[in-house]
Amino acid sequence: MLKRVVILSLLISIAASIGFVASRTLAAGDLTPKEARRLIARMAGIQLPSDAVRIKDIDAMGNSAVVTAQVETAFRFVKGDKGQWRVAEIRTGDRRWEDLDTLMRALNAEKAARARAELESIATALESYRREHGFYLEAKSEATLIDHLNPRYLARIIRIDPWHQPYEYEGTRDAFTLRSVGPDGKSNTADDVTLAGGSR
Repeated sequence: MLKRVVILSLLISIAASIGFVASRTLAAGDLTPKEARRLIARMAGIQLPSDAVRIKDIDAMGNSAVVTAQVETAFRFVKGDKGQWRVAEIRTGDRRWEDLDTLMRALNAEKAARARAELESIATALESYRREHGFYLEAKSEATLIDHLNPRYLARIIRIDPWHQPYEYEGTRDAFTLRSVGPDGKSNTADDVTLAGGSR
């Protein structure tokens, strides 16, 4: 009788362990390699054949995942006036060549919209700060600004723009300017994304 109880307990433990592992596998495997392959093959408005994308690893954590993949496609190079080679086009899955400059402009337009939305979030937090304190934060650093705004006025820490450069902030008691340096990485150029508030 004791032997049956031990065996039954062991079987229940094994079944519970298998159920736990299965539920962990499903939870961690929400993004399947097939789905990741499909999404990568269709990113940035280009359509690659799904067999051109090989998924090496998926590291899922909550609502996000890091996918390591190998993408195979063709690039067309051209030699410029000064004899320098540059990538001109990328071949998509339907064997069409897509102009890389056009793709980069579209990508930069999307990044500029994202930068503007983040700057607007910071500006809204700054306005809340001003309503409560009667003035804007005086600082020459966006990092200092965010340290004062987070978490009370700004729930999420926003320091880096979509081009992986730090946002810039210059503020006085009466006005402020927020800036992303844009795709060229240089401040005060035509591609900057800026937002000003107050009375400058």
